[in-house]
Amino acid sequence: MRLPPTRRRGPLLIVAVLAACTDLNQPILPHRDPPRFSQAAANGGAGKIVFHSNRDGDFDIYVMNPDGSDVVQLTHNDVDEYLPLWSPDGRQITFGRCNDTGCDVVVIDADGSNERTILHGGFPGAWSPDGNRIALGADGVYIVNVDGSGLTKISDISSVRGWSPDGREILLSGDQDGDAEIYAYNVDNGGTVQLTHNSAADQGQTYSPDGTRIVYESDLDGPDRDVFVMNRDGSGVTDITHNDATNEYGAVYSPDQTQFAFVSDRDGDEDIYVMNADGTGVTNITNNDGIGDGGPSWVRQVPPANDDFASAGPIAALPFGEVTNLTMASVESGEPVPLCASFYGPVSKTTWYAFTPAQTQSITATIVNAQISAVVAAYSGGAVSSLTQVGCGIFGNNVTFRASAGTTYYFQVGGLFGQGGQVEFRLGVTPPPTASFFAYPFDPSIFDDVQFFDNSFDPGGLGIQSRQWNFGDGASVTTPNYSVTHRYAADTSYTVQLTVTTPDGRTASTSQTVLVRTHDVAITRFTVPNSASSGQTRQVSVGLNSKRYPETVEVQLFKSVPGGYQFVGSLTQSVPVRSSNRTTDFNFSYTFTSADAQIGKVTFRAVANLSGARDALPADNEAVAAPTKVGR
Repeated sequence: MRLPPTRRRGPLLIVAVLAACTDLNQPILPHRDPPRFSQAAANGGAGKIVFHSNRDGDFDIYVMNPDGSDVVQLTHNDVDEYLPLWSPDGRQITFGRCNDTGCDVVVIDADGSNERTILHGGFPGAWSPDGNRIALGADGVYIVNVDGSGLTKISDISSVRGWSPDGREILLSGDQDGDAEIYAYNVDNGGTVQLTHNSAADQGQTYSPDGTRIVYESDLDGPDRDVFVMNRDGSGVTDITHNDATNEYGAVYSPDQTQFAFVSDRDGDEDIYVMNADGTGVTNITNNDGIGDGGPSWVRQVPPANDDFASAGPIAALPFGEVTNLTMASVESGEPVPLCASFYGPVSKTTWYAFTPAQTQSITATIVNAQISAVVAAYSGGAVSSLTQVGCGIFGNNVTFRASAGTTYYFQVGGLFGQGGQVEFRLGVTPPPTASFFAYPFDPSIFDDVQFFDNSFDPGGLGIQSRQWNFGDGASVTTPNYSVTHRYAADTSYTVQLTVTTPDGRTASTSQTVLVRTHDVAITRFTVPNSASSGQTRQVSVGLNSKRYPETVEVQLFKSVPGGYQFVGSLTQSVPVRSSNRTTDFNFSYTFTSADAQIGKVTFRAVANLSGARDALPADNEAVAAPTKVGR
């Protein structure tokens, strides 16, 4: 979706949209002697801080631990990206991507993947508590669905920053009364209540995690900006930083509400700091000289509800499928390592599922649509430290086994190589194998050893354990081998049946007709002249006999030349079944040449070929006559 082009001009970059968030274009103040703060390491609480930084040349999006460790760059672009915001569940991040023509609203997954631009011409300011919508600023404040649909304008106030945890209010800031004030917009009725009333610039507002307090920035106590807090109704205003020498702004609560992350220029450039909720224990967690680090957003990335074995997600019926996000999953003490993943570790992020079948049946677990390399393992047992593995699959391979009625089985879904991300876990009743085979030759005779090849497929992934062949003539064999041979004694049609069985007892059968026909013709007479002269035309006769079936036969006639044979001609006709040694004759006329006379002799060769059938005894389908003397 795109806002009208008139709303995408360059000044929108920071002035119109970000005024109530932070001033990214503010000149760097000279380093002064600030008050002394405690430099004790921040405890940070759980979660991650996402922020923007120009440490790579332009402003990109980064994520780090609350103590400043484990910094990971999420975006790598030549344009500037600012003020990232965690989704409430910690699985997505939105931010503004800006160039000379304006800004776009971009959303990525928590690991930087799956980037999508959902709106051109705007800047994100707050997520709805359910994570389905984003409030953004442009030439007013809008709400848009996270997929970019449903863009709706809600206010003419210029900027937005903060959506209450109960979903009822959105914090806005604007200069409707001549200076920046903070307003609460009521999502239900569209009403707006002004929360601050002074001549200072009040902006950069966000709610506390419990929704009772608001943290913001203001120059109420002097020319510099400080971090303030107030009650949700605007009462109880308190200056937290009290720092007249430098600026502090962009503050956000920690997930447990005991700390703030904020931006300060007290070291001469923009850095991100954390402090206790009362303003003590200030610690610089970025500490980069000459680098701009800002726009912190702090979230507790909640692990999946089925992160632990004891909280395994119950599966009520099959088939079952669920997308599980392993990004914040963990491994608990005593948790087994899947055997098939022993060479692809660590498996440090797992979730669990439990299923108790009502009837004994084969079931199959698998991972599909995975963003990462994943493993699924199945276990029996009652405690995480004493499980017995019954199956394991990596890289999308199936886990199939015979599940006993009334027994609870546990399924461990994890990321290989320490990876975390979204995977889809599926569990279903294993379908039977698909039985299939073919025979060679496809037109056997009683003289052929017919080879039968099993071409069956097991969708459960276990393969075929045994094959029972019934050849249709009373003979049968059961074997683990995929190929067997059999010879038939008489020409007729035989119904061959194959029954396959998997290791877990699933079976399937198929049958097909094998037609045994023994075709055989023979050259029993080959008559050529004893002698001839150059230019003389003489008859060459090839006599064929067929004792089994009427056949259509082509007879080819060749004559000898230096180095081999030369094709003379061919005749095709029916050869009926004849008793005794009676033949069907193929009569050729041949005119002897001067070249034959120069050599002095010609040797004729005849080859008989069946039409539409294979000769079971081809050795007598070819004959060479005695040489014919040729004179001049």
